Amino acid sequence: MELRQLSYFVAVAEELHFGRAAAKVRIAQPALSNHVQALERELGCALFIRSTRRVELTQAGETFYERCVGILSEVDLSAEITRAVAGKTIRQIRIGTVYPATTGVLPAFLSKIARKYPDIRIHIS
Repeated sequence: MELRQLSYFVAVAEELHFGRAAAKVRIAQPALSNHVQALERELGCALFIRSTRRVELTQAGETFYERCVGILSEVDLSAEITRAVAGKTIRQIRIGTVYPATTGVLPAFLSKIARKYPDIRIHIS
């Protein structure tokens, strides 16, 4: 299983269309289909229900999608933090939060991050 396959799967899961997903990740549609099929073979289950008119996630696909989004986010964040530690400019960190955290934990965390990494751009949603 490769990170590239996970990102291809996420693109299809978000677009629910192989052609649009292929354009989004900039590869040919048949190659994208092959990567998704290889991923399904490796997992031993279908991730999508395909018909001539639509594509939808299976229950296993929905679960795998949630996990893949988290994994890819962690990989991106790890790369950015590593660059920052090495003295390279960090581009951005995205933080998803719920209301109670915005008044409690989040301000202290953001303060520490801002002091340690002054060149960081933080996006909160």
